[in-house]
Amino acid sequence: MQYLALFASALSGVFMALQGVFNSRLSEKVGLFRSNLYVHGIALGLAFILYLFAPHPVIREKLTFVDFLGGFLAPAIILLVAYGIARSGAFYATVAIVAAQTLSAALLDNLGLFGLEKRPFTFTEFLGGVLIVVGVYLVLKIK
Repeated sequence: MQYLALFASALSGVFMALQGVFNSRLSEKVGLFRSNLYVHGIALGLAFILYLFAPHPVIREKLTFVDFLGGFLAPAIILLVAYGIARSGAFYATVAIVAAQTLSAALLDNLGLFGLEKRPFTFTEFLGGVLIVVGVYLVLKIK
């Protein structure tokens, strides 16, 4: 396994939890939609700066609408995470987010959707998914 890729993925999880807290605080002060605009405005500015200084890859394939769907999902993600954390707290919201991400990713891999390499769903992965669902149930039941 590529340890650097796993570390990068784990670090992104930390950043997502932090971003959710920061976005939730911002949305409490200025509202969900305005905070979404601010967050994406800052992200656009930083992306533009990186675009100016990073090397530009040559696009060899024709881009399709599906290639841009992440951009359409981003505002919804920001809104939903900020709302979830504001209403249920960082821990409970993050438990729900991670569980949904994990199970969705398993389905995407298993079905090979959106150009992903189709990967068979093993018993170990199934068991891990069951444990995640049980963990979510326990966390929410204890609340």
